[in-house]
This record gives sequence, structure tokens and C-alpha cells, in this order.
Amino acid sequence: MKTPFSALLLVGLMAYSASGQETKNDVGFLLGSEQIPGSTTTAGAPLSVGGSVAFSFDYARRLKGERTALFVEIPFAAAPSHRGGSSQPGTATSLATLYVVPSLRLQAFAGRRFSPWLSGGFGYGWLETGTLLNNGAPNPAINRNTGTAQFGGGVDVRTPLHLLFPISLRAELRDYYAVDAANYGTSLRQQGQHDIVPAGGFVMHF
Repeated sequence: MKTPFSALLLVGLMAYSASGQETKNDVGFLLGSEQIPGSTTTAGAPLSVGGSVAFSFDYARRLKGERTALFVEIPFAAAPSHRGGSSQPGTATSLATLYVVPSLRLQAFAGRRFSPWLSGGFGYGWLETGTLLNNGAPNPAINRNTGTAQFGGGVDVRTPLHLLFPISLRAELRDYYAVDAANYGTSLRQQGQHDIVPAGGFVMHF
């Protein structure tokens, strides 16, 4: 009887010890919208891209710090359903985007009830326009892969909820700046493209 009891006691002590350790990782699941400011073609025609629902995911690990903490994070955002275009013939009418941008996040009052943060980094963007242009012609260049900078900020709000792990609520605003704009079927006056994503959701800490 001593061996099973000792094993149970050891498992209990390990679980208690783990529960008292400070969390170093968090995973966020967020839903929002992606807004792309209007632009102008080199011919002078305005080009607008409507908003799209945006799905965001973020993994982060604390590097150092307690009250003020530094995290390395990998935010991911995908927006599949932009609609818009230009009166100029031969321009795209739809757009889908995807971003994966390794970043650093500086977070104040980490682990407290309200914890604001700032984030910035550089990574990858994928921009996909529709297969047909607004004049019915095939789009010769649907996909564009581009470097992307990410700047953003937000706030985490701790809650008493647990879903296997402690849960926080998060509200954030990120700007994904694609170094090259999407292939809209025509050249634009500006080279890059801002993709602004306000989102909200929950974060699991472990």
C-alpha cells in the first residue's frame, strides 16, 4: 500500500507545484474586421477595397520581466472576403489576405487585471486577388507574396474563468503593412498597402 500512496502523493505535489508556477505562454483567439484604406491607380481612378471579417490567432512566450514583460509572439491574421475595385477597366474586384509576422510585444502590468501592450515585427504576407478582372478578362497575376511589417497595441483583461487554463479577454488594433500592394490588375500610385485589423477575443495562459 505504501508504493501507490507514495506515487499519488508525488503526483499531487507535482501538480501543486506546476499550478503555482508563473505562466510563460499565451495563445489568443480573436475575431475582427480588416479595413484597407482606398488608393488611386496611376491613371487617376480611385480604387477601394471593402472590409472583410478577419480571423486572428496569436502565440506568445515571455522572454523576461514580471511587472513589465517582454514577449516574442507570432500573430496570424486572415481576411478572406474583401470586395471592391475601380471604375477603371481591367482591375480586380476581390481580395483575400493572410499575414504571419514574428514580433516582439512589450506588456505593462503583466499578470494584473488590466495589462496594456505594444507590439511590432516583420514577417510574411500573402495577397490573393480574384481570378477575373472587372472587364471579364482573366487575372494574369492572382497571388503576391510580400514582406510585411506589423505594428499594434491592445489590452488584456484577466477574468476568473478557466478553460483548462486561466482566461483573459483581449482587445487589440494591429496594422499589417504589406511592402508591396496586391496585384489589382493595374499599377497604383503608392507601392505598399496598410491592412488595419481591430479584433477582440480571449487568451489562454499556460
